[in-house]
Amino acid sequence: MNHVAGKFGKLAPQFPTVLRDFTAYAKTPLPVPPAAVDWANNVPEWPMDGNDQYGDCTMAAAAHMIQSWNAETKEVDAVPTPKDVVAEYLQLTGGQDTGLVEADVLKNWQRSGLWGNTALGYAPVNVHDLTALQQTMWLFGAVYAGIQVPANAQTQFQQGQPWSLVPDWQQQPIEGGHAIPLLGYDADYIYAITWGGVQRIAWDWWSTYSDEAWAVLAQEYKEAGTVNGIDMAALTADLEQV
Repeated sequence: MNHVAGKFGKLAPQFPTVLRDFTAYAKTPLPVPPAAVDWANNVPEWPMDGNDQYGDCTMAAAAHMIQSWNAETKEVDAVPTPKDVVAEYLQLTGGQDTGLVEADVLKNWQRSGLWGNTALGYAPVNVHDLTALQQTMWLFGAVYAGIQVPANAQTQFQQGQPWSLVPDWQQQPIEGGHAIPLLGYDADYIYAITWGGVQRIAWDWWSTYSDEAWAVLAQEYKEAGTVNGIDMAALTADLEQV
């Protein structure tokens, strides 16, 4: 089965200097993550959310996280439609298809909300700290991530193949920045949502092409009765300075 690759629209990462790595906000050290986590299979269908026509991947990724959190927590918060996703994207860009910075999307999500959904907080996760990435996916349901996409990744996606390093990977030009939510992992792959489906990502490919990752504390988790041991007062105080 061939898949249709969409567009890019993640601009260069920006990391507020006042924010510490997410694990630093844990009241006690986060527990050792399990060998595998899979939140992606909770959702039967992943919409493209306009990412075939617009570079709105930063917004589509956020919408997919809300979709997944609802399935994880059994909450019934509204999930934005593809039309809603595009409209919110164009509102944040001022009406132009320019792409967005993930940190700006997160700031809006936490302060003003997206589609009526407000994030409790967010903080960066070191892309090379694989344990922290696994802990965040396991305990908080997702990682809001950013990658630089090499040319052959679109072919791999279209052929239903995992994103993995090939012998000539050093010669592959970068096509653009892309935002994806990470919703699971096992020994071989990370499982992300992009362009209307689940995409497998080999761990060495992730370590090569990722350039940002964020933990997002979901309103849905608060409604379900947990924010999993994070010092919300400290995180909120830092976010007020962003």
